[in-house]
Amino acid sequence: MKRLQSDITKGAKMNTTMELFQQALTVEPSAKAWCDELGVSRNTLAVAKIRGRLSPALAGGIAMKLGESPEHWIAVAALEAEPESTLLQRLRKSQASWRKR
Repeated sequence: MKRLQSDITKGAKMNTTMELFQQALTVEPSAKAWCDELGVSRNTLAVAKIRGRLSPALAGGIAMKLGESPEHWIAVAALEAEPESTLLQRLRKSQASWRKR
């Protein structure tokens, strides 16, 4: 699997790491192929689906393959992994200034 930036991912509005993963599945529908390409076990993606979020490393890896900004997606995944707090609420309110649209 080469770098997979395609017309499918261009212009797609994605706000969560699971939306990023769903976009990846439109490019390559096989979760097993993604696991092989990223060098992770099938269990890694299964756990991500159960949790409803990707780890920062997994999000960054998928983003690179799709031609997206890995730094952006690592940051999104880090925020998704944080427990609820006042600080997290403030970060979410200000995310419009840094989050991709």
